[in-house]
Amino acid sequence: MKKHLTKLLVAGIAALSIWVAILITPANDFLSLTGIYHLPIPEDSKAHPVDPDKGYYLEELSDGVYFLAGWSHNTMFVETETSVVAIDAPPSIGESYLDAIREVTDKPVSHLIYSHSHDDHIGAANIFGDVTIIAHEITGSILAAHDDPARPVPTVTFNQRYSLEVGGELIELAYHGPAHSPGNIAIHLPRQKVLTMIDIAFPKWTPIHEFAVAEDIGAYFEVYDTLLEYDFDYFIGGHANLGSYQDVADQRQYVLDIKHGATAAYASLDISTLGKRAAKSRNTWVTVNFGLDRMSEMCAEEVEDKWEGKLAGVDVFTHSHCKRMIFHAMTD
Repeated sequence: MKKHLTKLLVAGIAALSIWVAILITPANDFLSLTGIYHLPIPEDSKAHPVDPDKGYYLEELSDGVYFLAGWSHNTMFVETETSVVAIDAPPSIGESYLDAIREVTDKPVSHLIYSHSHDDHIGAANIFGDVTIIAHEITGSILAAHDDPARPVPTVTFNQRYSLEVGGELIELAYHGPAHSPGNIAIHLPRQKVLTMIDIAFPKWTPIHEFAVAEDIGAYFEVYDTLLEYDFDYFIGGHANLGSYQDVADQRQYVLDIKHGATAAYASLDISTLGKRAAKSRNTWVTVNFGLDRMSEMCAEEVEDKWEGKLAGVDVFTHSHCKRMIFHAMTD
């Protein structure tokens, strides 16, 4: 019996030693990247099968509207009777964008629509050469200040709404405020029932860090109701999966759950007591951050329990959303 216990103890110490060795070596980083420490990805959330030789995934959604996905970003283009209208130009897809268009048509690209000014979505715009570029006037001002040859300044800008009619197709553009960033627009094809607005909803996934680093949290929450007023069957969010009306509705509920959880967590904290503790600390920020983390954990735990198995990445970024929402509650 004694020998048996000794063997178990030795085995336990050996296993613990191996695990500690893993934690303090690059092997831990490798294991982290495999996702072994996180929840499994729901089946519906798995990525589109990008062709490794082509560098993209292409799918026709509805009568000439094509969904184009790369390894990390996605967008769409529209084949009309006379030409092609491209939306955005993510550098992660790059010149493969042109290959995707040529896969379905030899018609020239006549127009490029910028969803907003961020480089990760339009940083390869110069691949289209001399085309008419349409964007919100704020996006135009931002790009004029950047003077970036890869992101040419738009040739046509608008303030609230703009209707583009090309080769028998209608594309409606509208500005609903700085939901993700100033100048970020909704792009709608009413006949094909396709809607895109970038970096707001991430179909079948949670948004990345802090609501995709939304610059205006109030506008970010408000725009969901606006999007759901559109008539659409397909939604393209710029990342994650091809989405639907239900996906946008689900994402709205997810962020509302965070808002409610963060508000409740903030209300439960005695700011005065935390302030007194911070004043007595040798490092005030340690105490403050402890309080913020505790509130964020309270918020995230309930939200993660509700959305586990429904949205991928819920255990990765929910805590950051909660912390951002708590800051908003503190300052709103």
